[in-house]
Amino acid sequence: MTIVDVARHAGVSKTTASDALSGAGRVSARTRARIEEVAARLGYHPNTAARHLRNSRVGAVGLYLPRQVMGTGFYMEFAFGIAERARVAGLDLTLLGPDSSGIKAPRLRVDGLIILDPIQDDPVVADLLGGGVPVVTVGHHRGAGPVPRGILSADHVATTTQLLEHLSARGAAMPGLITTDGDFLTDWSLTLRDTYERWCAAHGVEPAVRDVAVDASPETLDAVVRDLMAARPDLDALVCAPDGSALRALGTLRSLGRQVGEELLLASCVASQSLEMCDPPITAVDLRPRAYGVSAAELLAEILATDAPGDEPVTRVHPTELRVRASTGSGARISTPTTSRDAEEGAAR
Repeated sequence: MTIVDVARHAGVSKTTASDALSGAGRVSARTRARIEEVAARLGYHPNTAARHLRNSRVGAVGLYLPRQVMGTGFYMEFAFGIAERARVAGLDLTLLGPDSSGIKAPRLRVDGLIILDPIQDDPVVADLLGGGVPVVTVGHHRGAGPVPRGILSADHVATTTQLLEHLSARGAAMPGLITTDGDFLTDWSLTLRDTYERWCAAHGVEPAVRDVAVDASPETLDAVVRDLMAARPDLDALVCAPDGSALRALGTLRSLGRQVGEELLLASCVASQSLEMCDPPITAVDLRPRAYGVSAAELLAEILATDAPGDEPVTRVHPTELRVRASTGSGARISTPTTSRDAEEGAAR
């Protein structure tokens, strides 16, 4: 079974079939899915070793994660998405973790790199960006170092504003924010804080912010929520940024006698299955991490298929969804940024 057979059965050219199965070129999602289905049905397996040898490629891509988030649900789902797409393209995935300090990209034997949530002052990020292989950052890198070849990001300004406007529409006038501390200064965390503070200024609200480590213990989160509520008893909504922090806040707020979903609204900046199953279910921004990972791998594959680097990074925007649940009102789903819809209008329909 050859690539020519796959192309003939799929009704496309050999080049299109090859591009679809390798992740290269500009092949529509529908055509790529059809070609992949035909290849699977015919039992076609590309000779990836020979292809990479012809192209002087290693046949692997690397993924660098911030040291604080290893094992966190969002980041693992993202990694699974990359692995899923890399496998289709015949590429291995090398996961770079906390022990990567001082390792530069050329020693890693990879064709390209994906850096998820680059921390502003992480020296490893600067090393990897200058390592001589194409790099895609997921989120803008705000620190020093060369510019990446590709940038994939979500519109966190639109998403955060939409969440705050939803809370306002539900009657909240004094929202508070629990966000990540200075050890996790990423484009995501900095944008959340900046957007929240600008929203507060526009609405005449005094900001109420508490910082925690992105991997803070349950006891630390409990203490932070108690401190914030004691300092600002006027708060009628709470937005939690770190993954898992909203679920812990729910228990703490209950112990303080606050009725979540009624006199106090609660929302998370990161969605997870556990937020759907608690009582009440918690409103969350769904960044669709597995699809995010797939998109990052596709962008890197597109860049690897281009021999000459461009003057500017290739940029893509990843859509998100605001999932409204009982912790802030009736259930609805809102897509952002391209198909944003008001929560109340969606719930009415």
